[in-house]
Amino acid sequence: MSNIESKRGEGITSVLRSDSVIGVGKEYLELGVDAVLDSEVLKDVPLVNTVVGIFNVAGTFRDHILAAKLIRFLNQLSDVKQQDRVEMVERLNEDGKFSGRVGSALIEILDRMESEKKPELAARCFAAYAKKEISFEELRRILLALERVPFFDIEQLAAFSKAMPFDLAQMDEAMLLAYVNAGLGVNNGGFDGGLIVPTKLCQLFIKIGLAS
Repeated sequence: MSNIESKRGEGITSVLRSDSVIGVGKEYLELGVDAVLDSEVLKDVPLVNTVVGIFNVAGTFRDHILAAKLIRFLNQLSDVKQQDRVEMVERLNEDGKFSGRVGSALIEILDRMESEKKPELAARCFAAYAKKEISFEELRRILLALERVPFFDIEQLAAFSKAMPFDLAQMDEAMLLAYVNAGLGVNNGGFDGGLIVPTKLCQLFIKIGLAS
């Protein structure tokens, strides 16, 4: 890991623990993160100002994209109490998979997500972990599923989770295979090739509000 990435990770960890995680407002995000980053007024908002400082958004295109993703992530996480976020970071740092590099790990997670909306869903995963609604292992598996499943297939996930066998047989094959690849679906091994049915991970995915 480069020195720059390490410093950015430390900066993000500090933000997660701080009281500067305050919602930007959906009306601004709907205008686009570019508008948020370019607004002189919004740069006075601690959250935006901090992210701009961490990524130096005048830099590379990747920096700009990461800054946008981080603002969406932190904006969604603003509903979680500061003390819960502090404890969340401490618990994550204790685990060998994060091992004192929560911020850097978060950069890697957000960098791999292809949709600008996915960081908001990732924040819901961390919020559920912060509130102790899911375990660390469940957090890891849900984040991996979120990374792998195409964003445009998530909106059909709730219907998939409740579908009867006849309905499952009529669903788009490519979408069902995408669910299998993400660990959200599995072939039940039935007659005539079986059916792809929801997994427990799929039900958990929906339970914490990633699809409705």
